[in-house]
Amino acid sequence: MRPRAVPDTSFLIEHFRKGSVQNIFLNLNNFYHITFSSVVLMELLSGAFDSKEQKLIEQIKNNFTVITVTEKQWYTSGKVMLKLRKDKKIDPLRIKSLLADILIAVSVRDIGAILITKNEKDFKLIREVFDFKYMAV
Repeated sequence: MRPRAVPDTSFLIEHFRKGSVQNIFLNLNNFYHITFSSVVLMELLSGAFDSKEQKLIEQIKNNFTVITVTEKQWYTSGKVMLKLRKDKKIDPLRIKSLLADILIAVSVRDIGAILITKNEKDFKLIREVFDFKYMAV
């Protein structure tokens, strides 16, 4: 059985721009069971002004496993935010900007998946206070 992988928004946006989303899905599918985060889909949809992109996001939603954030994961995310503020002295505005990434990290760990991202900076910071797997590409 293939391990699960969750592509992050930053990773997907690059492939949307290059027009290589389908190819990357096929390549990843050889090694991983691709799963999507509802948070990632929300982020993608909020920036999809083009109807072609909106349709692609709809196809992803309808054809792949999508995980949603649970009440427990929201609470855990609050703990991670507090730990970042205390341990890493991150200011409240910066913490709020990390909320989506923290929700993704928490839900990825809970399903035993690896996150695939281009956003190493933020996920590296989060991993300093919350252990989860990610691969920066």
